[in-house]
Formats: sequence, C-alpha cells, structure tokens
Amino acid sequence: MNQSLVVFKGVKGGLKVYINGDGDIEQIVEDLEKKIKGSRQFFGNSQINLIFTGKRLTLQEQQNIVDLISREIEVGSITFEMTNPDIPAADYFEFFDGIDEGMTRFVRGTVRNGQRIYYEGNVVVIGDVNPGGEIIAGGNILVMGTLRGVAHAGATGNHNAVVVAFSLQPTQLRIGGIIARPPEDESVKPSYPEIAYVKDNILVIEPYLPGKGK
Repeated sequence: MNQSLVVFKGVKGGLKVYINGDGDIEQIVEDLEKKIKGSRQFFGNSQINLIFTGKRLTLQEQQNIVDLISREIEVGSITFEMTNPDIPAADYFEFFDGIDEGMTRFVRGTVRNGQRIYYEGNVVVIGDVNPGGEIIAGGNILVMGTLRGVAHAGATGNHNAVVVAFSLQPTQLRIGGIIARPPEDESVKPSYPEIAYVKDNILVIEPYLPGKGK
C-alpha cells in the first residue's frame, strides 16, 4: 500500500494529523512513528499541540498513540476530533451534561492498580487513585486525596467537565477528547488542591480557589 496512512498539516496553534481509515492500527502506528521520528528536528524542543482527525479510534488505540508520541516529542495537548463508536459498550455512555449537578457515584477507599471505575455521571473518590488506576466519568471527577492514575472526565465529549484533586499528580489527564500529560521534570508537587479544565481547546491546570469558579 503506497498511500500514506498518516498526513501532517500545520494549523494555527499546532499540528493536524489526518489518519487514513484504510489501514489497520498496527500500520498506522508504524507510519506515525516514522513520520514523528523523521520530523523531530522540525519539532525541536517546543511543545506541540496535536489534533487528530480521520479514522475513528478506540480509547486503547488513542492511548497507544499518545504513549508513542510522548516518547518522541514534547507534547502540549492532544485532541481527537472524531466520535468513537468502536469502543466497547462498557466504555460508552449516553451524553451526560450534568456538570453543575446531577447523578454522582461515590467511591470510598483507594482505587488501586488495574482497577477501572466507569460512571455516566460525576465520580467522587474519597481516597487516592494509585498509578495504574483509572477513572472514566461522563461528568466531573473529584478526588479527595492524591490522583496518580488516569482520569478522563467528560468522556462523552463534554469539554465543560473538570477534574479536581487534593493532590493532582496524574499519569494522564483527559477532558472530553483533549489529553494532557504532566511535565516529567515536575519534582516539587503543590501543597494545595488543583483543578483541570478546558479553555480555548487547551487543558489548563491551576490552583483550586473555592468561590472563584472556572
């Protein structure tokens, strides 16, 4: 197959990556890896915001792509613009927009390595989320402890959702289709709660100040 499965196009604020739907995921990842490595000199040390479009990808396929790219270049935000009907039924919710109020699941105790929590509304963890633990919510995520695992709020595509934790140290943070990773050189962790939300299509993390709002 001579047709390129991955096409880069520079856009305002980042790089758009078109994925051809004709290839399987192994071919796509291989093509993407070659292009990323071949363009490393162009990217330099700057953080690059990436927007993926084209082939619909499962959550696991998106994760594999994020892991690959993060090993090769400095990544700012990663957005997947496609909807995702290919994900397993257990991972898919009807659209939920109860961001300010609505159904909420409370999880008491630590979310451990390998444990995955799914809920179509908001999720409140009264405890910690360990590395390898994962929270996926249609609404907001609140961790009344340390978040060291993966958090995906607004999983149905709602970018108004937020993630709040007493100590925000995630391995991956995602709101809607926008993904961000914490800086690897951030050795000193803040001693105050933080909130993550989407602003101008970028995932922002800042101190949580009650009463201030987003």
